[in-house]
Amino acid sequence: MQEDKVKNWEELCNDGENYGGEGKNLSPKEKILFENIKDKKVLKIQDAYLFSKTGKIEEDHGKNLAEMIANFPFIKTISSMILTHNQLGPDGMKLLAESPYLPKIIDLHLGSNNLGDEGAKIIAESEVFSELVTLNLECNGITAEGAKALAQSSVLTKLEYLNMVDNRAGDEGALAIANSDNLSNLTYLHLGGNRVKSDEAKAALKNSPKLTKLEKLKVF
Repeated sequence: MQEDKVKNWEELCNDGENYGGEGKNLSPKEKILFENIKDKKVLKIQDAYLFSKTGKIEEDHGKNLAEMIANFPFIKTISSMILTHNQLGPDGMKLLAESPYLPKIIDLHLGSNNLGDEGAKIIAESEVFSELVTLNLECNGITAEGAKALAQSSVLTKLEYLNMVDNRAGDEGALAIANSDNLSNLTYLHLGGNRVKSDEAKAALKNSPKLTKLEKLKVF
């Protein structure tokens, strides 16, 4: 008798209650989480409403989602994590950073999650993010303080792509990034919508002796 063909991740997800043999052990929300790990490599949850049957978002959705992800063994294989519009906040970010299962991912997209400066600092200081190549933090209320934390981070030294669009880094944050010794591998930097107004700050970014690999700069 011919052996059954090994099922891929999507087939496992759609195999009734199987979920890789774990169906009986997963809650309804954990099953949604399982289904949104694509090819075992990309965890992609772009909308909090994915977990809502009523059209309303639970008050503690962000923190609860972060806790569920942080304690979910199936994330061990991912290399990219896209969690946008999920109200994670700094508390959720801390839970993810301390996860016993989260590997050193390469891509991290956390747009619109109310991270603020505290969330930016957690990313900047957490060793689990030391392999990041791509970091998207758009629309998170990050000010000069958070931008400075990212610029001074000894963790984010492999970063090549940094999207900070629609935050509040200002001239001070822009100057910190321009003078960063640790972000020297950046090839792409988006600081649009960050209240970078002075010619000095804009010139510092364009002519930075630190950001020598920068190929694309957006600042307006």
